[in-house]
Amino acid sequence: MKHLTFMVYNLVGGLLWTIGVTSLGLALGKVIPEDKIDHYLLPIILCIIVLSLFPSVWHLIKDKKSKLD
Repeated sequence: MKHLTFMVYNLVGGLLWTIGVTSLGLALGKVIPEDKIDHYLLPIILCIIVLSLFPSVWHLIKDKKSKLD
């Protein structure tokens, strides 16, 4: 990959990530009451972990299927 192409993708991805995480935090801050944040924190963290692991698991399943064919 050319250096310029990588830099463009890296900058766009970083901006989208920053805007997305900030917007999500703002939205959750408005929806979740302050006194019940502990009740919602664990499910939110578990969702983040599952979403983070999904691409790797998907790749492993896809790779396993291609080896069987």
